[in-house]
Amino acid sequence: MNKDLRGYVYLDGVYFKEEQILKMATNAGSFSVAEHYLCAYLAHALMYGKTDIINKVNDVREMYHVPTIPLPDNCYALKDEYGRSRADTVEMKIRKIYAKMEDGQKLKIMRSCLSLLIVESNLFHRKADWLAILLVIRDRLDGSINQSNFLSFATRITPEGWPQSLRMSAHTATNFSKLLRDCDWTDAYYDMDSNPVGQLCDKFWEIVKQAFLTEIQ
Repeated sequence: MNKDLRGYVYLDGVYFKEEQILKMATNAGSFSVAEHYLCAYLAHALMYGKTDIINKVNDVREMYHVPTIPLPDNCYALKDEYGRSRADTVEMKIRKIYAKMEDGQKLKIMRSCLSLLIVESNLFHRKADWLAILLVIRDRLDGSINQSNFLSFATRITPEGWPQSLRMSAHTATNFSKLLRDCDWTDAYYDMDSNPVGQLCDKFWEIVKQAFLTEIQ
């Protein structure tokens, strides 16, 4: 097969980027839907000998509380270019810690991170900047969070004393589609060709990572 297709997964007559397939599975909302994408992803892994993909599939399965695919001990093929297991990266550990938290804990830590964001930077200065918070949470912590259900979540993580002019509203959510092109919604925020809130995303993610470091250590 054409080597150019190594980074593309064939599904239902269409080729998708690996990142797109993974994002579709993560954002599916239920494992019964996500499994359709994961099967195609695993078939792709088999064709091209990309065994590291099993780790990525297991991350999604774990998110849906489905048993992971058993892996052999000390399998070098499942390690990254630095010899580390992908599951051992800080990003994966943070995602796993977040997934195991009670809802109250999740809300509390997100409120704390938002409070620090306002104190440490002036990047969040309009309601539309909630888009950055949505993208970071969706792509780094919880793939079930999306544009349609984010308003409820944003309301619950808004800190006390948050400026009224910056509070999330239903109208704010409808404006998100004006900021991002349709083709960018399927990409993770850090892979988008054009992300109007990229700097804010990076800043918020740094704050979130710092907040979780004590949980990891």
